[in-house]
Amino acid sequence: FKKTGSQTTLLGKTLKGKTIIRTIEPKAFLAWQGIYENHQIWNKFTDANGDPYVPIEPIESYKLNKKGFVDVFSGVLDLSLDSWLQKTNNFHNWNEKLFKQRRKILDVLEEMGVSHGHTHDNNFCLRFFRDKDGKPDFYRVPRLYLIDFDMAISP
Repeated sequence: FKKTGSQTTLLGKTLKGKTIIRTIEPKAFLAWQGIYENHQIWNKFTDANGDPYVPIEPIESYKLNKKGFVDVFSGVLDLSLDSWLQKTNNFHNWNEKLFKQRRKILDVLEEMGVSHGHTHDNNFCLRFFRDKDGKPDFYRVPRLYLIDFDMAISP
């Protein structure tokens, strides 16, 4: 689908709605991979419910393609923070907690010297907890993730 920056491919069939492929430059991928896999920095990070997690777009797998770019297979999240704010008219009892999560994520990136390149609210995505039937659990604050590392730079 069309977007600014890197190419993103939506997969179909059994992976429809579960996985996308982001095609990005190796340098940006290494910055993304480095911050995603840095367990030491995320070890004490918690969501708004107090549960630990890594708030970076999940990397399922990756490979170098024939054009010298990295195809990164990533898990699909629910909706962007921007979409959430529009749907709730910027007023919901979770918003303050989501804003605190966003600030914590940005603080960690700054501490690690990682520049994302475009940390607007469309690049923060919510992931709702699910009930036993797979439906969103609207009684728990969703987790917030930073996505789209195609412009990322790390030291």
